[in-house]
Amino acid sequence: MKVAKNKVVQNVDLNDAFVQFSNPAKNPNDSPFITLIRPPILFSAKSYSTPLTLPIGIAYIAAALEKSNYRVKIIDCPGAGIDEIRKTPDGRFKIQGIDIDQSIEMIDKNSDIIAVSTMFSQEWPHYREYINKVRKAFPHAKIVVGGEHVTAMPEFSLKECLSIDYIVKGEGELAFLNLVHNIRNGIQEDINGVVYLKNGEYHESELAPRMIQINDMPWPAWHLIDVEPYFQPNFTMGIAQGRNMAILGTRGCPYQCTFCSSPQMWTTRYVMRPVSDVCDEIEHYIKVYKANSIDFYDLTAIIKKKWVMDFTEELKRRKINIVWQLPSGTRSEALDGEVISNLKQTGISLLVYAPESASSRILKQIKKKIKLERLTSSIKSSVKKGIITKVNFIIGFPDEKRWDVYKTLFYVWKLALLKVNDCQLSIFSPYPGSEIYDELIEDGIITEMNDEYFESLMTQFDFTVSKSVCKNITSYELLIYRVFGMSIFYVLSYLRCPGRLFRLVKVFLSRGKNFEPDSLFEQRVFDYIVRTKSYAELKTT
Repeated sequence: MKVAKNKVVQNVDLNDAFVQFSNPAKNPNDSPFITLIRPPILFSAKSYSTPLTLPIGIAYIAAALEKSNYRVKIIDCPGAGIDEIRKTPDGRFKIQGIDIDQSIEMIDKNSDIIAVSTMFSQEWPHYREYINKVRKAFPHAKIVVGGEHVTAMPEFSLKECLSIDYIVKGEGELAFLNLVHNIRNGIQEDINGVVYLKNGEYHESELAPRMIQINDMPWPAWHLIDVEPYFQPNFTMGIAQGRNMAILGTRGCPYQCTFCSSPQMWTTRYVMRPVSDVCDEIEHYIKVYKANSIDFYDLTAIIKKKWVMDFTEELKRRKINIVWQLPSGTRSEALDGEVISNLKQTGISLLVYAPESASSRILKQIKKKIKLERLTSSIKSSVKKGIITKVNFIIGFPDEKRWDVYKTLFYVWKLALLKVNDCQLSIFSPYPGSEIYDELIEDGIITEMNDEYFESLMTQFDFTVSKSVCKNITSYELLIYRVFGMSIFYVLSYLRCPGRLFRLVKVFLSRGKNFEPDSLFEQRVFDYIVRTKSYAELKTT
């Protein structure tokens, strides 16, 4: 195995990088296109729903390319066919978005570089098929792939899919920009963050340096896609408000949870954008896209109390009147009463906590450094302020015992009695790129990387039996705990707040028409209705 030399300039200034790696063509308007693609999404046919989100990753990549005067096109397959939902031939999965052949027809024939986003490992067989078809249609183009999956498994992905020329690992903007510059200039050199095969030999590199001066990064290039489809059916990670726009206030996560692939994807460097820049972007979305809700897609949005307090004070100072949400989950350390009061005053409608377990033994094992007493206090404050509150938990970690699961279930039910709105109780899946995954490989518990394994990861979002790696509890038993635990949670939650039951009935009676969800459970029920009834039909009823 050849290890690439570190050729990327360390700590490079972003603005200098945009100039250094700029389009070498004398007339950029005559140069070929770089086409960025998000393939159709795949989800379990038995899933109650799956959130469909704006493609913020490739929108950022496109913005960096445009900043350096490259011609860019984005093909957003899910958004372009948001009402097109069909089953795979075996009936096990559903695909949402325009089909492969249709999307390939949309690729500009004058594209010399085609980049494909691959986020989730459970979709890898689907991605592989897609990339192979792109290769067949564009035999001479350079195909570049980035995202969480290929960052976690770069050598495997290259050897499984020989149609790929390059993989960009981790934070992609600078590495991809450098790669594009080298391709266009005919430069043959290794680049940090870029890996490839040459004559069957894997050329490895370190991750590219993380961006520090994040305020110099242009905002996502949303003008290159049609964002309207995401507003109309109200597909979103959070609660649909009509016109939800996506934003990142931070990048990365400083923690090292063993079940998460973030340390490998982003390292543990945590970068916070200036609050003024975030607020400028929010005002831009209100003006240009008529946004009435902002969804923060951050890995861990609230870590530093000062940042979130400065942010909320800036919202107040500018009199920005908009709903905003934290649907991806955050920690409780910085969320004291003062912070939560400010969140409520500035329009937050959804706050998601991610404690993962209520067993101190398991929390220690997975390196989740939280204190349940402080978490409970924070959740009480959130509920008291009328913020829609959700909690995320995982059961079935490799060394988990029944008593650990019982502790989590009892705590979940306690939160229901505290009037928490929503709860997600998932069964642990060993995700490539995580510390636990690597340990299971070393211990011989995971022995094969094949399509069956990747597709098994899909069941975390439905209520079927998934293969457990827990040494002490069977797959069937974990499924029973999950179904029983979530069912009791919502029964208790609705008994404590009967008004929620009437709203849930309204979801079914409305059949998804003119309904505004008031919790994530209602949102997912709404999503399910929309997915079982085509959007075209929905508009005519």
